[in-house]
Amino acid sequence: MSESDEHMGVSEARANMTEVIAKVRLLGMPVVLTRREKPQAVLVSHPFYEQAKVDRKLVELLSEVDPDLHKTLLSQAAPKKPNPRVVRRQRDTSSDG
Repeated sequence: MSESDEHMGVSEARANMTEVIAKVRLLGMPVVLTRREKPQAVLVSHPFYEQAKVDRKLVELLSEVDPDLHKTLLSQAAPKKPNPRVVRRQRDTSSDG
């Protein structure tokens, strides 16, 4: 999944489920379902899901056969979490007072 995935509230998806399923199935576009702007689940096409199961099994086998390679590859493939920076307001020192 990527930043460009479509995000949709659970209530909106429920109200428009036929259209949401068509978008996922026909266009292959994942839809991230959210509640209060927080991701809850993802709707993906059936072929994507089946491939994900195969990929998961391959990753499990790799971790058993070569744990070091698994760890290295996983660190390269895992999405980077943004480093939250605290933004501080600068005090206005230009006023007299």
